Amino acid sequence: MEISLQNKLISQSTKNNGMFITFEGGEGVGKTTQINLLKTYLLNMNFKVICSREPGGTLEGEEVRKLLVKGSLNTWDPLSEVLMFNASRRQHINKIIFPSLHKGNIVLCDRFIDSTIVYQGHASSIKKSILTNLHKKFCYNLYPDLTFFLDLDPSLGLKRTKKRSNNKDENRFENHGLDYHQKISKGFNNLAKNNKERIQTIDASDTIENISKKIINFINLKLKINV
Repeated sequence: MEISLQNKLISQSTKNNGMFITFEGGEGVGKTTQINLLKTYLLNMNFKVICSREPGGTLEGEEVRKLLVKGSLNTWDPLSEVLMFNASRRQHINKIIFPSLHKGNIVLCDRFIDSTIVYQGHASSIKKSILTNLHKKFCYNLYPDLTFFLDLDPSLGLKRTKKRSNNKDENRFENHGLDYHQKISKGFNNLAKNNKERIQTIDASDTIENISKKIINFINLKLKINV
């Protein structure tokens, strides 16, 4: 299938059937917790929900994930990371996101293109034009219908990650210094300010319950759910 045609189909499916919702933020902001809470809520409201993540999402993508999030800081240079993310993302769109949206499902994804723009762009100095052009050419220029940015002081986020008992070996990005993570925070805040129609900023220093309520309240408005 030609890229232009599949891009058109993806756009139509996103607009008319399914909904693509992403969760973004720095390390330790609680994305996984909030995705699971929203999934439970939507399932109880009789929506069909698919949860995924990046890097990962597919069998091939999970193998790429192992290469990207484990090991030393110097394992890959930023441009190599970008190319690997794009390869994994294209597979993710083709095998998971696009088919799910076409079926009318709601797709909840932990990270997507915004993370690439912030981590490899804002924090690692790859030009944004390179990142967006790659996304347009190879990942169908697909952007989420809605993004929740969980905003948290990076020093607090890093403290949270040290307490996690699972996936302690997936700490390659976490092992960067505080200055790097402050750049990440600033990058996400800039994106949110420039994309207010799509990106909703949530204070991630609040309680898990209050954060979930804010997200669900916004979802209710977006999906016109009467509760």
